[in-house]
Amino acid sequence: MPRLQSPDMKAPSPTFNAVLRAVALLIALALPCLAVAKTPVPAEVAVDCPETVAEGEPFFVSLSAEIPVEFVTIRWLDRELQPELWWEAGRTTASVLLGMGMRERLADGAPTLRVLFHTAKGTRELEQTVCRAPKAYPEQHLDVDSRYSELSEEDLARHERERADVRAALGGAQGEKRWHVPILRPVAGEVTSDFGLRRFFNGEPKKPHSGVDLAAARGTTVRACADGEIVLTGGHFFAGNSVYIDHGQGVVSMYFHLSEIVVLAGQGVRRGDVIGRAGSTGRVTGPHLHWGLSILGQLVDPLLLLGD
Repeated sequence: MPRLQSPDMKAPSPTFNAVLRAVALLIALALPCLAVAKTPVPAEVAVDCPETVAEGEPFFVSLSAEIPVEFVTIRWLDRELQPELWWEAGRTTASVLLGMGMRERLADGAPTLRVLFHTAKGTRELEQTVCRAPKAYPEQHLDVDSRYSELSEEDLARHERERADVRAALGGAQGEKRWHVPILRPVAGEVTSDFGLRRFFNGEPKKPHSGVDLAAARGTTVRACADGEIVLTGGHFFAGNSVYIDHGQGVVSMYFHLSEIVVLAGQGVRRGDVIGRAGSTGRVTGPHLHWGLSILGQLVDPLLLLGD
């Protein structure tokens, strides 16, 4: 039925309509960030997870259940893991470290965290979207050897082979947790390049800075940030002499541009062990240490886990 309108009632102005459309848009954008349960989860099971995480930041998810839980499966950004469970004082608890990487576009919507509880009564699943907040990272312009900005076919092929090795190293890391927070700073030097910088090499835009650069003279001792196992070493085109350490539960640390590597793949290391010495190999403008951290394949700022 058409709406009746008094002769004295004016139609909404274009400005009023624009405001309504703006409000509707804001509501629509907020809806993906609401948590929803895919299937009913018992009231005695609780998941504590932030609703919003800035890009490039790590975050914790804690689990608690007043019933026995056989195991829990966490699914996040196409990867999954099963955190260690603790049963104490009649309660099952677990904590998992995840990361909000920089590669996902905001246009793709908020990623979904899925938590599967496996109990004697079966499996139940909880879903929660985690909004990805953009960060305004500054730009950094660097001049490097043209070889690193205009790759030859041979160098490009080499880089692709090395990328496959790196993907394999970051794709594992499903074993026992061997790290704790705060992690250890690998060298004492100050930060010279922050995480997330929008980088330009020889005037050309490249990928954002995926780690932090720490001041370190050539030969400076570089130490492991946590217990783990060496999963990859080698001289890489861009990263130079590199070491990758698997710390378990999806966490892998990276150390680039070393002048010397003193560990071997498959070797176990303890927090604080020497793994190499700082240098200026690969695409660099001078000696330093590039330190990176991957959590289930998501590159995050390692400084946020130092605790200082």
